[in-house]
Amino acid sequence: MPALLAIAVTVGNNIDNHLKMTRELTKSILTSYLIGAPIGILTIVSTIFAPLLLTGEGLTSISIIGGYGISTIGLVISFLIALWIGGKTAYKSAKKEKSLLSISFKYSSIVNLIIWTTFCLIIGLTSESDKFLTMIPALLALVVCTIITTFTIGLLISYLVKRIINNSDGQKNTVANKT
Repeated sequence: MPALLAIAVTVGNNIDNHLKMTRELTKSILTSYLIGAPIGILTIVSTIFAPLLLTGEGLTSISIIGGYGISTIGLVISFLIALWIGGKTAYKSAKKEKSLLSISFKYSSIVNLIIWTTFCLIIGLTSESDKFLTMIPALLALVVCTIITTFTIGLLISYLVKRIINNSDGQKNTVANKT
């Protein structure tokens, strides 16, 4: 009978740990979406329409949309997928107690690598000439965006993911100490 009780307690603890991890992971991915999606989509829209706002002429914006329109749609769709993957990666890195900057760099690298690779693949498939020349801005954007997001949005998301995990662990310890 005591052996069955021990097994039941072990199974119960395993289920509790799994549910806690699932909640933490869900919150981490949600954090990635809630912060990353509005900022990323606003950045994409701003990049397209900045020339129009700065000069008052829409020719540059029209050429951006004409040259990169389909690729931009692919970038937005892959961005939404990349935020999910990035949130999951940040969670796994935070669980391994990696440094905040390390988590942020990994998160930013993965998200930017996914979106800019998708962008370049679509350019490669749809562009009829000078495929490499049209990919140069995207390759530069990959490097610049990874550096910028590592020290800004990625750092904020990584910090919040670490807090989610630490708060969850802290609640568990508080409950355990009260019993």
